[in-house]
Amino acid sequence: MTSLVVLITGSSKGIGQEIALHLAKDPQRRFKVYATMRNQSTRQDDLKTKAGSSLDDTLFIRELDVTKQETIDKTVKEIADSEGRIDVLVNNAGVGTADWWETSPTESFYDQMEVNFFGCVRMTKAVVPYMKKQRSGRILQFSSVLGLKAVPELAQYNSTKFALEGFSESVAPPLRKFNVW
Repeated sequence: MTSLVVLITGSSKGIGQEIALHLAKDPQRRFKVYATMRNQSTRQDDLKTKAGSSLDDTLFIRELDVTKQETIDKTVKEIADSEGRIDVLVNNAGVGTADWWETSPTESFYDQMEVNFFGCVRMTKAVVPYMKKQRSGRILQFSSVLGLKAVPELAQYNSTKFALEGFSESVAPPLRKFNVW
């Protein structure tokens, strides 16, 4: 059985790390996981320790910053060249702050939009050509209930997740023609 090749962003901690570990430790070895993070040199130790024997067997750690196209292109190409495919993209990387929108700098909106929205757009655009060519794939966008119902104290975060919801709903129908869900 061929393992599914899974690329996960934001794997240095939290749910991204837990998904990476869970899939990599699958007893039937159904997954080959590429856990990515923006700063591999300072953030990978926890994941390495928890990975145990799955490290460099079914779990591979790579540096990838969703705000930097060159790291996306390099890592996606490396995985596709090495594995011959990318079956699943988990867009998990994200940031959020609880600031009152009127008093927070406009840059706060840009910073969160850069990671939470444009990062997902960049990653999706990077893997879709491979998925279309292989005529299969799955893209999981980690949004939030706050992309459906806003909270005043989280205007920046809400905005990024509303944008992600709209993007995801827009690109899904044409991708289904290629068995990309």
